[in-house]
Amino acid sequence: MHKKNLIVFDIDGTLTDSVQLHQKAFTEMLIEIGVEKITSEFKTYKHHTDSFICKEIYELNQKKSLSTEKKNQFEDGLTQKIKNIKIKEIEGAKKLVKFLEDKTDFGVCYATGSLRRPAKFKLKSIGIAFDEDQLIASNDIYEREKIVLEAIEKAQNFYKTQKFGRIISIGDGLWDLMPAKKLRLEFIGIGSKNKEILIDNGAKLVYENLTKINLFTEN
Repeated sequence: MHKKNLIVFDIDGTLTDSVQLHQKAFTEMLIEIGVEKITSEFKTYKHHTDSFICKEIYELNQKKSLSTEKKNQFEDGLTQKIKNIKIKEIEGAKKLVKFLEDKTDFGVCYATGSLRRPAKFKLKSIGIAFDEDQLIASNDIYEREKIVLEAIEKAQNFYKTQKFGRIISIGDGLWDLMPAKKLRLEFIGIGSKNKEILIDNGAKLVYENLTKINLFTEN
């Protein structure tokens, strides 16, 4: 299906109410793969992605490289822990995605700092169906900006669109806003937790949830 415009969704905190649950499972898995002490908050790391933070913490603590085997063990365990948790949607998430896909000329894609398998489970758990090409996770990419770029590129192929007229990034944190600013994308913030810092850093639109967004009056 051809689409003229594109929405790039973050997942945790934007579509799924899963930030704290994810961070708890993430911390537990770091311990399970051998990390003895976590000395910094996750938000202090250069790149706000699972792949980067896991690698940085593990290698600092263990004084050796994070092997592919350990990385896979981490993702497997993280996925299993999250599967044991009931994931709730951010209000309006499923309805908004369905409306965009069925009733508008906006395509959708997902650019997440999460690892792929946990991200897939979260989307499916709130009833959002998607093609594999619509989801770009952090497994092989540390930088959020590059994740968003790849998501846009994949979406162009998926929707058979050479160039989107409008691209709107929707996210809940500074880690979503800053890549959007660098890439000169429109941005809509979600949630009250980071509202003040988003506005202080230039976000013009921040909604409590996804029920009030009107894409046809935003510029």
